[in-house]
Amino acid sequence: MTKRVVVGLPPPHPLQATIEADSAKRVVVVAGRRAGKTTMVARKSAYLANSGRRVLYCAPQHSQTDAYWEMLLKWLWPGIQCGYIYRNETKRLLRWKDGGQIQCKTASLPDHLRGAYADFLILDEYAYQPNDDIWSKVGSPMLIDNDGSAMFISTANFRNHFFLLALQAQENDDGRWAFYKFPSTENPHLSQSAIVELAKDMTAEGYRQEILAEFVEGEGRVFRMNPEDFLPPEKLDRIIEAHRGHRIVGGMDWGRHHDYTALSIGCSTCSTELLLRRWKSESYPAQRDIIRGLYLQLDGAAMRPELLSEENAMGTPNMEQLREDGVPVYGLMMTNASKSQLVGGLRLAFEQRSWKWVKDDAGWRELEGYESRVTIQGQISYNAPEALHDDTIIARMLMLHQAKAGVFSMAS
Repeated sequence: MTKRVVVGLPPPHPLQATIEADSAKRVVVVAGRRAGKTTMVARKSAYLANSGRRVLYCAPQHSQTDAYWEMLLKWLWPGIQCGYIYRNETKRLLRWKDGGQIQCKTASLPDHLRGAYADFLILDEYAYQPNDDIWSKVGSPMLIDNDGSAMFISTANFRNHFFLLALQAQENDDGRWAFYKFPSTENPHLSQSAIVELAKDMTAEGYRQEILAEFVEGEGRVFRMNPEDFLPPEKLDRIIEAHRGHRIVGGMDWGRHHDYTALSIGCSTCSTELLLRRWKSESYPAQRDIIRGLYLQLDGAAMRPELLSEENAMGTPNMEQLREDGVPVYGLMMTNASKSQLVGGLRLAFEQRSWKWVKDDAGWRELEGYESRVTIQGQISYNAPEALHDDTIIARMLMLHQAKAGVFSMAS
C-alpha cells in the first residue's frame, strides 16, 4: 500500500537537511540553543512514521517533550482530524492507520523506558540525563530485534557522558556512526540580535556550550593541551634530514585482539615528537614487521631510535623476537604506580609546553577523553572511557619516559 504523504512540514535549512538525510545507525549532534533541533527531529519523526517506522522520542523534562509534541500536533492535525492518524493524548502516542507510530516520553531514568519499543530512538538533551544508563541498559537493547537506529542530540554539559559519546562517534569510521556540530549560528531564521539577546545572561563558558555547541572542560579531565604545540606531520625524509645525529626515542603500545597498536617517535635532543602512528592490530608477526620496517628506515639513516614498550601488553616472546630482528626494544612493566608516574610526566610536558607534538585527530580525541577517577580504595586511576582508546597516549607517555630515562643498549 502506498503511504500518504505528510503535508504541512516546514522545509529544513541546509544543516538540518544534511543531518536528517544521514542514514548512519547512530547519529550524534551537539547543538546550540535555538539552533532548530526540535523542529529537525520532529520533522524526521513525521517522515519516518509516515513510511511505517516506529519512532520513540525521549527527553528528560516535560517542557522539552511538550514542545516536540505540540509541534507534531500542529503539523499533523489534518491527518488526525480525518482519522488517518490516531492520537492518544495520555500516552502521547500518534499511530498511522496503515502503519507507523510516534510516541513521546519524558524519561530521566532508565526505568521510565522499560518495555518500550522502537525502530528509531531519539534521545533529546542526552547530556542532561544523569548518565549513559538510559542508552546502554534500555535504549540500545530495544533496537536489537529490528537493527534500529538512534539519534543523540543535546546542548553540551561539560565533558560528561555525552562528550564521550561524541568522541566515540568521531572515532568510528565504519559508517555506522555520524557526528555533527550544530551551533545556534547555523539557524538562518535566528537573527544576530537574537543571538546577542540569548548570550546576555551567559558566562563565557555558557556561551561556548549553548551557542557555539562546544564542550568545555569539566571534572575528571587529565590533560590540558595548547593547540599551538601540535604541528602538522612531516614527511619521513624531512624528519631524517632535520634530526640526523640526534638522540631518537620511541614509545610503543602493543595492540591485542581488536585494539590498536600505536607508535610515537620523538627527538630527545629537540624535545619534539616526530612521528605518531596508530593502526589496527593484526597478527603478531604482521605487527612486528610493521615496527621493524619503520625502525629500519630510521636506522638506515643512522638515527637508531630506542624503543620502550609496555611489557604487560607486548609480552616477552614478542619483545625477544623484535630484538632478534635487530630492533632495540626495552620493556616497562606497567603498574598503577608506574602508570601514575607516566601520566604525570606527560601532563607536566603539556602544561610546561616543553615539547612539540604531532597533530593527529585520533590522538587528540584520546587526550580529550582520558579520565581520572578515584577508586573506592581512595586511589586515583587513569583510563580511557569504555568504547574509546588510549593507545597513542600510552605510546607518547613511554616515548617521553624513554627520553628522560637515558640510553639503553641491545643488551638491556
